[in-house]
Amino acid sequence: MSAGASQQPKCPHCGIIPGLPEWSENVGENETARFWRCVACGHEFETRENLVERQPSGAELAEEFLPNLVVE
Repeated sequence: MSAGASQQPKCPHCGIIPGLPEWSENVGENETARFWRCVACGHEFETRENLVERQPSGAELAEEFLPNLVVE
């Protein structure tokens, strides 16, 4: 199961957001495993996060920072 850094996982058993992970561990050069215990039901589960972010293209950057730039 994967979860991004900006997204809190929900317990797959009861759907409650567990808060903070019990512990985290680097499992590869760019991957972190997080181990959770739900505070509501006690279910334990793991998420993995890839720490390498995709780099935006030049066109994506231009659209984000210069969306209304018109040259005539």
